Amino acid sequence: MQYGFKNLPLGLPMTVASVGTLATLWGGKKFHVGFGVAWAALSFLHGWQHHKKMQADACRLAGCGKQSAEVADPLQAIAASFQVESYLPGRVRLRSGMLADNPQWQRPLADYLKSFTGVNGAVITPLTGSLLITYDPEQLRQKPKLARLEQQLAELAAERN
Repeated sequence: MQYGFKNLPLGLPMTVASVGTLATLWGGKKFHVGFGVAWAALSFLHGWQHHKKMQADACRLAGCGKQSAEVADPLQAIAASFQVESYLPGRVRLRSGMLADNPQWQRPLADYLKSFTGVNGAVITPLTGSLLITYDPEQLRQKPKLARLEQQLAELAAERN
């Protein structure tokens, strides 16, 4: 088995630093401060490890290959995984297996979509990974980027039929 920085278990740095800091409470101020600084540095490392793991998991779920760009945000991975199930002006249904598999991302995604002017609702069916977005087409089309997105969704739905 290969050992190294990348292969450290995620909790090991935090465990070593916290045990060291607690153990030095009675060992003198300088010793205690030194372990406290090490704990802070290892906390940063721990966060970085989790960040990298989250990116790798999102990429794995989205089916990224080596040639694909690194996924910066799990919600981007979910957005890339959506398939257009149906479209009518003012109503679009999308489906994603990633959304069904990751319930922790459902509320942030629904809240984000509802934050757009003109979006009346975003309802996720957790079991199927279905996302129903209802919106006011006239309000949405006032924003050029959202109007283009609506047009793309309409085209993808037409291709599906």
